[in-house]
Amino acid sequence: MTIIRFLVFFFLISSFVRGQKNVATALGYPADAKLLIIHADDLGVTHSENEASIKAMEDGSVTSASVMMPTPWVLEVADYVKTNPQSHDLGLHLVLTSEWKNYKWGPVSSINTVPSLTGEYGYFYDNCSPEVNVVEVEAELRAQIERAYSMGLEPTHIDSHMGCLFQTPELIEVYLKMSLEYQLPAMVTNEFPADLLAKYKVKAVVDNIIMIEPDQYANGSEAFYINAMKNLKPGLSIILLHAGYDNDELKAMAADHPEYGNEWRQKDFDFFTSDICKETLKQNQIQLVTWRQVKEAFFVGE
Repeated sequence: MTIIRFLVFFFLISSFVRGQKNVATALGYPADAKLLIIHADDLGVTHSENEASIKAMEDGSVTSASVMMPTPWVLEVADYVKTNPQSHDLGLHLVLTSEWKNYKWGPVSSINTVPSLTGEYGYFYDNCSPEVNVVEVEAELRAQIERAYSMGLEPTHIDSHMGCLFQTPELIEVYLKMSLEYQLPAMVTNEFPADLLAKYKVKAVVDNIIMIEPDQYANGSEAFYINAMKNLKPGLSIILLHAGYDNDELKAMAADHPEYGNEWRQKDFDFFTSDICKETLKQNQIQLVTWRQVKEAFFVGE
């Protein structure tokens, strides 16, 4: 890196940091508070996923969740929102993939308008691809967000299914553009390019994103989550989980895909609705917060 490029980078990151409110104080907590969003991904995928995630929000320790608009059970989530307009905290899990073996979905947009995003039968691909057309990605993300509003959802934030929008600076830029245009907090960290964080006026950054990986799951998910809470640092952290019931519906969805499958999702549900979870949060003086609070602190009235 040349000295000029270094100085430009230093100026951008310094300007970005100076422009940030402390998230904790903006939400009404001490500056050194340990704030945690416990977040359920993948609402809309199945009835089981919806039921378990809503139950974990209503009776457990889950504070926020996000909806996948192209998925088959999204209307059930929309109905829940209509009957619980104030209590829910649901963002949008922006989708470019359809990873299950025999259980698929495609884009909200017309397939003909986003050909780089779909395979032979018009479904999204199994995995993230950096080769997608960025113009088509923007069109599809916009369609997903607009569908949410048309169904009566009032999203509290946006994030990215499987992290597909975090692969390249071009995709990150589309993601941040949607955040700014729709005035929705985006799940971002300081690892994002500083120039893009500054350009799109990112107002709240997550300090730590925690999600259990397959090798960690093999050693016990409860132990992983307890350890993560015990070692939580001051700032805003997120635990990403996947709640569901280990029933026939979820078993069929997760065929030949044990990672993040039916047993995994049942264990996530069990832990985040347990007394030991609540006690661990209390013992470690962790303040549970929501994406709705972040949105109201940084976007409402702007």
